[in-house]
Amino acid sequence: MFAIAIITISVPFAVFLNAEFGGQTAESFSPGYLLYQGKLSKIYLVTSTSSYGNANETYTTPAGQFVQQGSPLFIITVTLRNDYSSEEAAPPPNEVPVSPADGTAYVYFTAKVYDENGAVNATNVTVPDFSLPSTPGTALVLSSGQTASANIYMSTDKTGITKYGVEVIFLGDSIPTK
Repeated sequence: MFAIAIITISVPFAVFLNAEFGGQTAESFSPGYLLYQGKLSKIYLVTSTSSYGNANETYTTPAGQFVQQGSPLFIITVTLRNDYSSEEAAPPPNEVPVSPADGTAYVYFTAKVYDENGAVNATNVTVPDFSLPSTPGTALVLSSGQTASANIYMSTDKTGITKYGVEVIFLGDSIPTK
């Protein structure tokens, strides 16, 4: 496990939703449901803010990348709400629903960041509560109706980030087995 020392520098933002992800840019924020596999999920993005900080210690990503203590990070803090219920459960990861379905959602997500020249090379270095093999990401387990916040720690030395998007990698009613 690692800790992050956060030095906050305000980065204004706004959200736009398109067929791939919700992106934040400098201006205002519009909450909305996140997409998963090209469809609107029932995971609602309540708020999103961003800041810059530094890694508090050295650690290794799932892909074997070393992130040294003091390395710069772009930090996105999201608040998500689970609107799945026992009547309309999150999708089963292996097409076999958990019984009984109680509306719990396991959400694994990351972000894409951009500057004025386009996509920025950044790696999600968050240590998640559960993980997918060789897939860097951030995880939340949300009960039906629960709202919770999580940080997405993106390792990048870029400071001119103009927008970012939150992308759901996995969404299911249980922890993925593959």
